[in-house]
Amino acid sequence: MALDGLGDIKVIVEPDSESGVRVTDTGVEIDNPDGSVTVRLGPPPSEGADADEDPKEFYKNLCAKIGDDRLSIICEDLIEQIQADDNSRKETLEIRGRGMGLLGLKLEQPKAGVGDDTSSSDGMSVVVNPLLLEGCIKSWANAQAELLPADGPCKVEDFDPDEPQANQQLADDFERDMNFYLTDIATEYGPETSHMLLWGTTFGGCGIKKVHISPELRRPTSPYVDIKDFIVSDTTKDLKACERLTHRIEMRPSRMKRLQMKGYYRDIPLSVPSAPETNAVDARVAGIQGVSPTPDRRPEDQPYTLYETQCELNIPEFAPKEFAEKEIPLPYLVTIEKDSRVILSIRRDWKPEDEECIRRQMYVKYPYVPGPGFYGTGLLNILGNSSAAMTAAWRMALDAGMYANFMGGVVSEIGSRQKTMTLTPKPGEFAQIQTNGRPITDVISMMPYKDVTAGLLSLIDKITAQSEKAAGAVEVPVKEGVKDIPVGTMLAYIEQASQMMAAAHKGMHRAQSEELTLIADLFREDPESFTRGNKKFKNQWTEQRLFLALKVCTLVPKSDPNVPSHVHRLMKALGLIQLLEIPQFSPLLDAGGVLDRVLKVMKEDPNGIRKQPPPSSAQPSPEAITAGAKAKDAETRAEKVQVDAAKVASDAKNKEREQAGEERIETLRLAQTSIAHAGDQKKTAVDAAHKAATHGLATAQAVHDATIDHGELDIKRNQLALDTHTALNPPEPAADKGTQ
Repeated sequence: MALDGLGDIKVIVEPDSESGVRVTDTGVEIDNPDGSVTVRLGPPPSEGADADEDPKEFYKNLCAKIGDDRLSIICEDLIEQIQADDNSRKETLEIRGRGMGLLGLKLEQPKAGVGDDTSSSDGMSVVVNPLLLEGCIKSWANAQAELLPADGPCKVEDFDPDEPQANQQLADDFERDMNFYLTDIATEYGPETSHMLLWGTTFGGCGIKKVHISPELRRPTSPYVDIKDFIVSDTTKDLKACERLTHRIEMRPSRMKRLQMKGYYRDIPLSVPSAPETNAVDARVAGIQGVSPTPDRRPEDQPYTLYETQCELNIPEFAPKEFAEKEIPLPYLVTIEKDSRVILSIRRDWKPEDEECIRRQMYVKYPYVPGPGFYGTGLLNILGNSSAAMTAAWRMALDAGMYANFMGGVVSEIGSRQKTMTLTPKPGEFAQIQTNGRPITDVISMMPYKDVTAGLLSLIDKITAQSEKAAGAVEVPVKEGVKDIPVGTMLAYIEQASQMMAAAHKGMHRAQSEELTLIADLFREDPESFTRGNKKFKNQWTEQRLFLALKVCTLVPKSDPNVPSHVHRLMKALGLIQLLEIPQFSPLLDAGGVLDRVLKVMKEDPNGIRKQPPPSSAQPSPEAITAGAKAKDAETRAEKVQVDAAKVASDAKNKEREQAGEERIETLRLAQTSIAHAGDQKKTAVDAAHKAATHGLATAQAVHDATIDHGELDIKRNQLALDTHTALNPPEPAADKGTQ
């Protein structure tokens, strides 16, 4: 049965003869006082399966319950199988070692020089083309940016749909604190994942993460396991199909003693460990770092070599009854010390509630490109041969340039009696040579060395272009003149160029999702490990609340499986901006939402540059919207009735006003008519008076004019008479003043 927040509870009934409880093959029978029998159907627990143990004790070390003789037999059998598995992959490790030599990480001196005894046919240049290294670094940088963001690698994708509002805060808290755990508490998660993405997934094609509860840290952890330390029984494509999965661990003596003291391993004496065996990968890594592959250590400082293997063993006393009767091997986790050849621990490797006893998943495989076998296909396989060809071409070009500028040749025996055969005159200097009187051209002849040819340079360019295309390198055009390219064209170009990168990203996204699921399962087994040693959110998480969060929340990576790089997100953001500028689409888009998404893609903090919209009320529910609409409709109808009544009253008043206005207009018309008649009479009298006055004025004017004419005539007559009298009687001349 199950209780809310507590998970499944299993009730176990032990047989008891005194109480009348009997365990049969079909279930449990209980004798009642009235003589009846109560039967509980279901398989009885196996006596050797430790079904009555605490679930936390289910994975305890079982070596104490197994005899030493059986442990020795199991140990020898497993060591033989593991060594056979290790020997079957020697060529794989040699290929990986040669591939690391193609990276060009080790600095080397030229093979030959002037005056050396090395044959000139060996060449002088030892330069390595960085084609493979460049491809690995680009792919690793993109994968790390997508899978390891700075604010944490995971998010909560969904939660209980029945109560979304109640679980929203729980989902937010769980997402925030899980990211805090993976970045600030499990500080090894980021570096281990980054190391795995570069050297495991990108370079080799297969990265392995081991998800388990660390006995020292007492919390879930997921370190990177190098392929050289991960031994599989066969080259199947899936980890679940492998019969044995072995992790070779080099453990310091101090750590070994600590785990033995805590009871994680058997506290038994161990022999002095020998120096670890060196494989091709270890030797190459030591050469790159400039250290010895077999460092000189004191015997007491030599690390122990452990084989921790997931295998299948037939141990009936710890198996459920149905498996024990058929002697079916079940999965166990066995740890062996190689040099002492003893077993340190044997633990069950299936979940307590799993009736099928399926092996627990401990390892997660991060693929790059699926390969024909287990190890997958990485850039080592894709660019290895091209990098070797480019390295050879570079060395040929450098040697050709060297010999063309510092040419050698042959000298005749006649001219070979000088003190030295190496003539290296400095600029402006002439070296002496004996020719016995013969022309110098007859004594010395230059070798026909040629400089770098155009064909070799063209071949180098073609190999580079083809290799970058095969590796899925994306080169986005950013030069002048491409800013007006439609976003659809740009996205199509990027998608076509990055199909391989997108496919690899999907595989890594699925692997990280699987890894986060395994980490969540480990927290279900040990919920205290989520808050152990963490004071920041220890009081926020009780065991019940953590179980509820793990039940209703699903952890997934923050990366988008459909968007493999930041370039794709930027182009999608630019596409939204272009859609916002189209008149047909702009009314259908939220400009603020588009801006928020663009700023998020650009990883810019909106504080200080983003204006907050005015506060708006919360979005009402559909029921509230319906009720509001009905209330609004009723209110509208009531208002309509009031408007109609007011309209009727207004019409009546308007009609009365119209009648009163019409009467007033008629009165004004009558008054206007009367006034008009009176005015006409007055006008007639005025006209008559005016006419009479006009006639009198005309008469007076005529009289006046006649008077004026008569006066003028008299004046003229008088003047004429005066002129006549003056002419007849002229005046006497005046006398002189002196005479007077």
